[in-house]
Amino acid sequence: MDKLDFRVGTLRDYLPDEAYRVACERAQRKVFADGETLHSRGDASPRLCIVADGAVRLGRFRPDGSFNLVTVLGTGGHFGDLGLQRAAYTHDGFAVGHCEIYVIKAKVLDDLLRNQPGFALGIWRCNTARLNAVLELYDDALTLGVSARLAKVIHIHTGCGELADGVACRQRDFAELLGVSEVSIGNALRELEKAGLVTTGYRCVKVPDKAKLRDWLHKAAAI
Repeated sequence: MDKLDFRVGTLRDYLPDEAYRVACERAQRKVFADGETLHSRGDASPRLCIVADGAVRLGRFRPDGSFNLVTVLGTGGHFGDLGLQRAAYTHDGFAVGHCEIYVIKAKVLDDLLRNQPGFALGIWRCNTARLNAVLELYDDALTLGVSARLAKVIHIHTGCGELADGVACRQRDFAELLGVSEVSIGNALRELEKAGLVTTGYRCVKVPDKAKLRDWLHKAAAI
């Protein structure tokens, strides 16, 4: 499964090498198997976590047992810092494949923020980029139909993972990410496929012509 991080970059991308090295040296490294729970929403004693290897699914379970996917983070991605302000994790986290995590305790994080300016600046820049992506997603949810929202997610992630011409992702993952039913995603994919914008396969969506998809999104006022 590909990352679904809306290409905002990972914390590793924003940190100077020295700041990243110091942070990793002061962290505890933990290993998780595929599908293993890293933490549950509401768990106390949160930590800043950085994905050392593998990927992590973050989201929330609804009262009916369904799952709302928020993001899939790959190597260098971080989570848990918001939980430090609330004294509890805000989302459920699961390993995707073999996964290794750098775990940074609150006191260590506080010291890094105070004494490593490159670390503080990097995490601020990364979280600001994330906030911008979240606001755009919120605006899309208010103004765009499912087909346009799905097309935008596909366009953003095409060529960023396993496939050079598409996204390695299940319909279920798209449904969880956009907060709609799998039926709605299926209908949207058929609409996009009929328009010649995508083709569907086993656990993937391919984009024959990314420029054509981008033009369609422009006309739909999605980008």
